[in-house]
Amino acid sequence: MTICVVEADASVRDWLVDVLRSTGLAVRTYTRGEEFLASLTTPDAVSCLVADMLLPDITGLDLQARLKAMHLAIPIVFVSAHADVATAVKAMKAGAVDFLEKPLRAQEVLAAVQTALARPEGRRVAQGASAEIQGLMARLTPREREVLGLIMAGLSNKEMARKLGLSPKTIEAHRAKLYTKMRADSLAELVRRGIEAGVDAG
Repeated sequence: MTICVVEADASVRDWLVDVLRSTGLAVRTYTRGEEFLASLTTPDAVSCLVADMLLPDITGLDLQARLKAMHLAIPIVFVSAHADVATAVKAMKAGAVDFLEKPLRAQEVLAAVQTALARPEGRRVAQGASAEIQGLMARLTPREREVLGLIMAGLSNKEMARKLGLSPKTIEAHRAKLYTKMRADSLAELVRRGIEAGVDAG
């Protein structure tokens, strides 16, 4: 299994290589998105892609779209120092396995990569939400469902507060309850569960 890392920051790139190789994984590195795309003469050899969301030449979303246009189903774990809700939601809806915020932690990187390796790209819950997700959704209040839909639409706390006529602090409280009730440890996980549940973006 080969993990490809596309990261312009040398210190972050080297750290990722050390973390991934510590578990016996083979790693190839690139500093630019175009450089990685040009290397894909044998795409089947790439088991997972770990890519920065803001590369020197193209964005992570552009890279994701290019791979899709090339009909290459490579699981992607995005990392970003400037994560925003809208970008994370777009990446997850487009099939990203995870979206990790810098500074990175070794445990979360390895967990995301292992999830990617265990799940063939494109395998989705086509039969609808699982019993677990249905159970979690059933715990949400109507307002919490509404806030989840707005998160799925990529709105910030301030934008949600304006739209719903609530204070930003109230929105933060609803978000905190959503993370707890949906058993999500990150925005990416919350979005992934929302996608599986078929939540409509508000």
